Amino acid sequence: MFSTIVLPPDLVADDVIGLRDQMSARIAAVVRPKGGKRKEGDAALPRGLEPLAALPPHIDRPWKRFDAAATELQGFRGLRASAQADQRHAAPSEAARSAANTDSDDRWRAFEQWNAGAAGLSPDGETPSPSEARWLYGQLFPAPEGLRFITRRPRVQWAAMVQRMKTLEEERAQAVIEGFGGARHYQQLVAAHARFGEAYGFTTVVLAKEGGPTDGRPQWSAARDALRSLIQKIESHADPEIPGSEALAAFLLAPYVEMADDLAKPRRKAPAKKPEAAVPAPKPEAVPAAPFGAGGTP
Repeated sequence: MFSTIVLPPDLVADDVIGLRDQMSARIAAVVRPKGGKRKEGDAALPRGLEPLAALPPHIDRPWKRFDAAATELQGFRGLRASAQADQRHAAPSEAARSAANTDSDDRWRAFEQWNAGAAGLSPDGETPSPSEARWLYGQLFPAPEGLRFITRRPRVQWAAMVQRMKTLEEERAQAVIEGFGGARHYQQLVAAHARFGEAYGFTTVVLAKEGGPTDGRPQWSAARDALRSLIQKIESHADPEIPGSEALAAFLLAPYVEMADDLAKPRRKAPAKKPEAAVPAPKPEAVPAAPFGAGGTP
Protein backbone atom coordinates (compact mmCIF):
# COMPACT_ATOMS: atom_id res chain seq x y z
CA MET A 1 0.00 0.00 0.00
CA PHE A 2 1.65 3.20 -1.17
CA SER A 3 -0.76 5.66 0.44
CA THR A 4 -2.65 5.62 3.71
CA ILE A 5 -5.69 7.70 4.55
CA VAL A 6 -5.20 10.09 7.45
CA LEU A 7 -8.05 9.77 9.94
CA PRO A 8 -9.28 12.87 11.80
CA PRO A 9 -6.93 13.59 14.72
CA ASP A 10 -9.84 14.03 17.17
CA LEU A 11 -11.36 10.66 16.31
CA VAL A 12 -12.40 8.65 19.39
CA ALA A 13 -13.80 5.17 19.92
CA ASP A 14 -17.39 6.40 20.17
CA ASP A 15 -17.04 7.97 16.71
CA VAL A 16 -15.82 4.68 15.23
CA ILE A 17 -18.62 2.66 16.83
CA GLY A 18 -21.25 5.16 15.73
CA LEU A 19 -19.80 5.21 12.21
CA ARG A 20 -19.98 1.41 12.10
CA ASP A 21 -23.70 1.55 12.93
CA GLN A 22 -24.39 4.24 10.31
CA MET A 23 -22.58 2.35 7.58
CA SER A 24 -24.28 -0.89 8.61
CA ALA A 25 -27.67 0.76 8.16
CA ARG A 26 -26.70 1.99 4.68
CA ILE A 27 -25.39 -1.40 3.64
CA ALA A 28 -28.64 -2.99 4.83
CA ALA A 29 -30.55 -0.45 2.72
CA VAL A 30 -28.59 -1.04 -0.49
CA VAL A 31 -28.09 -4.82 -0.27
CA ARG A 32 -31.18 -6.87 -0.90
CA PRO A 33 -31.11 -10.62 -1.44
CA LYS A 34 -31.76 -11.78 -4.96
CA GLY A 35 -35.49 -11.62 -5.66
CA GLY A 36 -36.13 -9.59 -2.52
CA LYS A 37 -38.64 -6.79 -2.89
CA ARG A 38 -38.51 -3.37 -1.35
CA LYS A 39 -40.46 -3.21 1.90
CA GLU A 40 -42.64 -0.32 2.94
CA GLY A 41 -40.22 0.82 5.65
CA ASP A 42 -37.08 0.57 3.49
CA ALA A 43 -35.16 3.80 2.94
CA ALA A 44 -35.29 5.26 -0.55
CA LEU A 45 -31.96 5.03 -2.37
CA PRO A 46 -30.45 8.12 -4.02
CA ARG A 47 -30.67 8.60 -7.77
CA GLY A 48 -28.26 6.44 -9.73
CA LEU A 49 -27.99 3.77 -7.04
CA GLU A 50 -29.77 0.49 -7.56
CA PRO A 51 -30.19 -2.28 -4.97
CA LEU A 52 -27.44 -4.89 -4.98
CA ALA A 53 -27.67 -8.59 -4.31
CA ALA A 54 -24.36 -8.30 -2.41
CA LEU A 55 -21.56 -5.84 -1.88
CA PRO A 56 -18.61 -6.07 -4.27
CA PRO A 57 -16.13 -8.56 -2.73
CA HIS A 58 -13.35 -5.99 -2.38
CA ILE A 59 -15.73 -3.85 -0.27
CA ASP A 60 -17.51 -6.65 1.54
CA ARG A 61 -14.35 -8.22 2.97
CA PRO A 62 -12.87 -5.00 4.47
CA TRP A 63 -16.36 -4.08 5.72
CA LYS A 64 -16.61 -7.36 7.62
CA ARG A 65 -13.14 -6.82 9.07
CA PHE A 66 -14.05 -3.32 10.19
CA ASP A 67 -17.38 -4.50 11.60
CA ALA A 68 -15.62 -7.23 13.60
CA ALA A 69 -12.92 -4.84 14.87
CA ALA A 70 -15.46 -2.20 15.90
CA THR A 71 -17.57 -4.86 17.63
CA GLU A 72 -14.55 -6.10 19.56
CA LEU A 73 -13.68 -2.53 20.56
CA GLN A 74 -17.26 -1.96 21.69
CA GLY A 75 -17.24 -5.18 23.71
CA PHE A 76 -13.96 -4.26 25.41
CA ARG A 77 -15.28 -0.82 26.34
CA GLY A 78 -18.45 -2.38 27.74
CA LEU A 79 -16.51 -4.80 29.93
CA ARG A 80 -14.19 -2.07 31.15
CA ALA A 81 -17.06 0.29 31.95
CA SER A 82 -18.87 -2.48 33.83
CA ALA A 83 -15.77 -3.36 35.87
CA GLN A 84 -15.17 0.30 36.74
CA ALA A 85 -18.82 0.72 37.75
CA ASP A 86 -18.63 -2.37 39.97
CA GLN A 87 -15.48 -1.05 41.62
CA ARG A 88 -17.07 2.34 42.30
CA HIS A 89 -20.21 0.65 43.61
CA ALA A 90 -18.25 -1.59 45.97
CA ALA A 91 -16.12 1.23 47.33
CA PRO A 92 -17.66 2.95 50.36
CA SER A 93 -18.78 6.49 49.64
CA GLU A 94 -17.99 9.47 51.81
CA ALA A 95 -21.69 9.71 52.66
CA ALA A 96 -21.72 6.10 53.88
CA ARG A 97 -18.62 6.68 55.98
CA SER A 98 -20.04 9.85 57.48
CA ALA A 99 -23.29 8.09 58.36
CA ALA A 100 -21.42 5.16 59.94
CA ASN A 101 -19.25 7.54 61.96
CA THR A 102 -22.26 9.49 63.20
CA ASP A 103 -24.07 6.31 64.16
CA SER A 104 -21.06 5.03 66.07
CA ASP A 105 -20.62 8.34 67.92
CA ASP A 106 -24.30 8.44 68.90
CA ARG A 107 -24.26 4.87 70.18
CA TRP A 108 -21.17 5.54 72.33
CA ARG A 109 -22.78 8.67 73.78
CA ALA A 110 -25.93 6.73 74.62
CA PHE A 111 -23.93 3.91 76.17
CA GLU A 112 -21.92 6.39 78.24
CA GLN A 113 -25.12 8.00 79.56
CA TRP A 114 -26.58 4.60 80.48
CA ASN A 115 -23.34 3.51 82.19
CA ALA A 116 -23.09 6.82 84.08
CA GLY A 117 -26.66 6.40 85.30
CA ALA A 118 -25.97 2.89 86.61
CA ALA A 119 -22.72 4.04 88.22
CA GLY A 120 -24.59 6.83 90.03
CA LEU A 121 -26.83 4.45 91.99
CA SER A 122 -26.22 4.00 95.70
CA PRO A 123 -25.47 0.57 97.17
CA ASP A 124 -28.71 -1.30 97.89
CA GLY A 125 -27.54 -4.88 98.36
CA GLU A 126 -28.62 -5.88 94.87
CA THR A 127 -26.36 -7.71 92.44
CA PRO A 128 -24.47 -6.45 90.57
CA SER A 129 -23.36 -3.63 92.80
CA PRO A 130 -23.23 -0.06 91.48
CA SER A 131 -19.48 -0.28 92.17
CA GLU A 132 -19.29 -2.74 89.27
CA ALA A 133 -20.97 -0.15 87.01
CA ARG A 134 -18.39 2.39 88.21
CA TRP A 135 -15.62 -0.10 87.37
CA LEU A 136 -16.99 -0.52 83.84
CA TYR A 137 -17.29 3.23 83.41
CA GLY A 138 -13.66 3.63 84.41
CA GLN A 139 -12.63 1.00 81.88
CA LEU A 140 -14.51 2.63 79.00
CA PHE A 141 -14.42 6.36 79.79
CA PRO A 142 -11.44 7.01 82.09
CA ALA A 143 -10.62 10.61 83.00
CA PRO A 144 -9.44 12.81 81.45
CA GLU A 145 -10.11 11.06 78.08
CA GLY A 146 -13.77 10.30 78.65
CA LEU A 147 -15.58 10.29 75.31
CA ARG A 148 -12.92 12.20 73.41
CA PHE A 149 -11.83 9.07 71.54
CA ILE A 150 -14.88 9.36 69.26
CA THR A 151 -13.53 12.68 67.94
CA ARG A 152 -10.18 11.28 66.81
CA ARG A 153 -9.09 10.35 63.31
CA PRO A 154 -10.78 7.15 62.03
CA ARG A 155 -7.75 4.89 62.62
CA VAL A 156 -7.14 6.25 66.12
CA GLN A 157 -10.83 6.07 66.94
CA TRP A 158 -11.06 2.51 65.63
CA ALA A 159 -8.14 1.31 67.78
CA ALA A 160 -9.70 2.92 70.86
CA MET A 161 -13.09 1.39 70.14
CA VAL A 162 -11.66 -2.11 69.51
CA GLN A 163 -9.99 -2.07 72.93
CA ARG A 164 -13.24 -1.02 74.61
CA MET A 165 -15.35 -3.55 72.68
CA LYS A 166 -13.05 -6.33 73.90
CA THR A 167 -13.64 -5.16 77.48
CA LEU A 168 -17.38 -5.26 76.92
CA GLU A 169 -17.16 -8.86 75.68
CA GLU A 170 -15.69 -10.06 78.99
CA GLU A 171 -17.83 -11.85 81.55
CA ARG A 172 -17.54 -9.11 84.18
CA ALA A 173 -18.71 -6.41 81.80
CA GLN A 174 -21.53 -8.59 80.47
CA ALA A 175 -22.77 -9.09 84.03
CA VAL A 176 -22.99 -5.32 84.48
CA ILE A 177 -24.83 -4.91 81.16
CA GLU A 178 -27.36 -7.61 82.00
CA GLY A 179 -27.78 -6.56 85.64
CA PHE A 180 -28.51 -2.89 84.88
CA GLY A 181 -30.63 -3.43 81.74
CA GLY A 182 -28.11 -2.25 79.18
CA ALA A 183 -28.59 -5.09 76.67
CA ARG A 184 -30.29 -2.90 74.05
CA HIS A 185 -27.58 -0.26 74.36
CA TYR A 186 -24.92 -2.91 73.93
CA GLN A 187 -26.58 -4.56 70.90
CA GLN A 188 -26.90 -1.23 69.09
CA LEU A 189 -23.31 -0.40 69.96
CA VAL A 190 -22.11 -3.71 68.48
CA ALA A 191 -24.06 -3.05 65.26
CA ALA A 192 -22.69 0.51 64.94
CA HIS A 193 -19.15 -0.75 65.60
CA ALA A 194 -19.46 -3.32 62.80
CA ARG A 195 -20.86 -0.67 60.44
CA PHE A 196 -17.96 1.67 61.21
CA GLY A 197 -15.39 -1.06 60.61
CA GLU A 198 -16.90 -2.01 57.26
CA ALA A 199 -17.30 1.58 56.04
CA TYR A 200 -13.68 2.46 56.75
CA GLY A 201 -12.21 -0.84 55.59
CA PHE A 202 -11.10 -2.10 59.00
CA THR A 203 -13.06 -5.36 58.84
CA THR A 204 -13.58 -5.92 55.09
CA VAL A 205 -11.31 -5.50 52.10
CA VAL A 206 -12.67 -4.56 48.67
CA LEU A 207 -10.35 -5.69 45.89
CA ALA A 208 -10.66 -4.91 42.20
CA LYS A 209 -11.44 -7.95 40.09
CA GLU A 210 -8.24 -9.50 38.81
CA GLY A 211 -7.86 -9.74 35.08
CA GLY A 212 -10.27 -6.90 34.38
CA PRO A 213 -9.76 -5.14 31.03
CA THR A 214 -7.66 -2.01 31.27
CA ASP A 215 -5.68 -1.48 28.06
CA GLY A 216 -7.80 -1.07 24.93
CA ARG A 217 -5.01 0.12 22.65
CA PRO A 218 -4.87 -3.13 20.63
CA GLN A 219 -8.61 -3.01 19.91
CA TRP A 220 -8.46 0.71 19.14
CA SER A 221 -5.52 0.27 16.74
CA ALA A 222 -7.21 -2.65 14.97
CA ALA A 223 -10.45 -0.68 14.51
CA ARG A 224 -8.61 2.33 13.11
CA ASP A 225 -6.58 0.21 10.67
CA ALA A 226 -9.72 -1.60 9.52
CA LEU A 227 -11.50 1.73 9.03
CA ARG A 228 -8.65 3.11 6.92
CA SER A 229 -8.67 0.03 4.71
CA LEU A 230 -12.44 0.14 4.28
CA ILE A 231 -12.49 3.82 3.32
CA GLN A 232 -9.74 3.26 0.76
CA LYS A 233 -11.50 0.26 -0.78
CA ILE A 234 -14.81 2.08 -1.07
CA GLU A 235 -13.14 5.17 -2.52
CA SER A 236 -11.17 3.14 -5.07
CA HIS A 237 -14.37 1.39 -6.16
CA ALA A 238 -15.73 4.59 -7.70
CA ASP A 239 -15.07 4.64 -11.44
CA PRO A 240 -16.94 6.74 -14.02
CA GLU A 241 -16.98 3.77 -16.43
CA ILE A 242 -18.64 1.42 -13.91
CA PRO A 243 -22.35 2.31 -13.72
CA GLY A 244 -23.52 3.00 -10.20
CA SER A 245 -20.05 2.69 -8.65
CA GLU A 246 -19.71 6.37 -7.87
CA ALA A 247 -23.21 6.53 -6.40
CA LEU A 248 -22.49 3.49 -4.22
CA ALA A 249 -19.20 4.95 -2.96
CA ALA A 250 -20.80 8.29 -2.18
CA PHE A 251 -23.72 6.58 -0.40
CA LEU A 252 -21.48 4.43 1.79
CA LEU A 253 -18.93 7.15 2.54
CA ALA A 254 -21.49 9.83 3.45
CA PRO A 255 -21.41 9.02 7.22
CA TYR A 256 -17.62 9.22 7.27
CA VAL A 257 -17.62 12.54 5.44
CA GLU A 258 -20.21 13.90 7.87
CA MET A 259 -18.20 12.68 10.87
CA ALA A 260 -14.93 14.14 9.56
CA ASP A 261 -16.66 17.47 8.94
CA ASP A 262 -18.09 17.52 12.48
CA LEU A 263 -14.68 16.78 14.00
CA ALA A 264 -13.06 19.54 11.93
CA LYS A 265 -15.48 22.27 13.08
CA PRO A 266 -13.77 23.09 16.39
CA ARG A 267 -10.41 23.37 14.61
CA ARG A 268 -11.59 25.89 12.09
CA LYS A 269 -10.41 29.37 12.81
CA ALA A 270 -12.97 31.99 13.66
CA PRO A 271 -13.32 34.74 11.02
CA ALA A 272 -10.88 37.55 11.56
CA LYS A 273 -12.41 40.63 13.15
CA LYS A 274 -12.31 43.91 11.31
CA PRO A 275 -9.54 46.02 12.85
CA GLU A 276 -10.84 48.93 14.85
CA ALA A 277 -9.90 52.45 13.87
CA ALA A 278 -6.80 53.64 15.63
CA VAL A 279 -7.46 56.24 18.32
CA PRO A 280 -4.82 58.98 18.47
CA ALA A 281 -2.89 58.95 21.72
CA PRO A 282 -3.45 62.00 23.97
CA LYS A 283 -0.71 64.54 24.11
CA PRO A 284 1.39 64.25 27.27
CA GLU A 285 0.74 66.98 29.82
CA ALA A 286 3.55 69.05 31.22
CA VAL A 287 4.87 67.50 34.42
CA PRO A 288 6.53 69.88 36.95
CA ALA A 289 10.11 69.05 37.82
CA ALA A 290 10.65 67.25 41.10
CA PRO A 291 12.07 69.31 43.98
CA PHE A 292 15.79 69.11 44.52
CA GLY A 293 16.66 66.21 46.75
CA ALA A 294 13.43 64.21 46.13
CA GLY A 295 13.77 60.43 45.76
CA GLY A 296 13.48 58.65 42.39
CA THR A 297 10.80 56.22 41.25
CA PRO A 298 10.40 53.31 43.74
